[in-house]
Amino acid sequence: MKTNASPKQLILGLMLAGKGRQVKAAHMVMACNLFGVSENSARVAMARLAAEGQLKSAGRGVYTLGKQAVFTGQDIQSWSNRLTASCEWNGNFYAVFTPHLGRSDRKQLQTREKALALMGFREFEQGLFVRPANLSMGLGGVQEKLIAQGVEKEILTFELVPANAAQLKALQKLWDLRKLERHYTTHTKKLNDWMQGYSRMKLEKAARDAYLVGSQAIYEVRRDPLLPAEWINAAARQQFFESVLRFDETGTRVWRELQLRILKDEELI
Repeated sequence: MKTNASPKQLILGLMLAGKGRQVKAAHMVMACNLFGVSENSARVAMARLAAEGQLKSAGRGVYTLGKQAVFTGQDIQSWSNRLTASCEWNGNFYAVFTPHLGRSDRKQLQTREKALALMGFREFEQGLFVRPANLSMGLGGVQEKLIAQGVEKEILTFELVPANAAQLKALQKLWDLRKLERHYTTHTKKLNDWMQGYSRMKLEKAARDAYLVGSQAIYEVRRDPLLPAEWINAAARQQFFESVLRFDETGTRVWRELQLRILKDEELI
């Protein structure tokens, strides 16, 4: 089974999924082979990631996450905290004002917009991004996290109070609520169905599925806007998040079993 990810994306994803543990290059090659990536492509990708600072050598033929991937790794490792990241909503919105930062630096603009999107912000007016003020970290925590993700320190953040019911309705329309609820339901079923049937799969297929399906599910949790319970079916969201947690635990066991098989095979060589 092949993946749409490039060898570099696949290797970095596997390293991030390993939660910062040291990994032998040989084991990474074997894992990449499961996704149709040749040994040469895998080793070239590892060398390039090391040159970019995404990976670093931890000994001969051993890698761990590099400095450039540390924040992403920490963010991914803490994805499960999003189950408790929201709080009661007071009816207001967090707002981020960015027009003074400019748009000429395309790379910086992309970093800024990606960070805002991952925290559930939507653009209400040009350069004005908003989201419900229902995050446990508060406005100060929101600003700190955005800056940690590469957003300029000069961003202006404040709490916005809707002027009237019409403006509140306009703000709410920035999110497709029905699509989000359908997403919770369909993905919860997909994850639960896989967990019920994976034991009948070959170990290699189960490992491939666990990575591909699990990585996508965790990404969906990380980018979930955590909208107020007053807007959406919060119970469906909770069920989805809990399903992803169980899936991640199951996938970790599958990959551990595969790793033990690889180690056992090495002993026979």
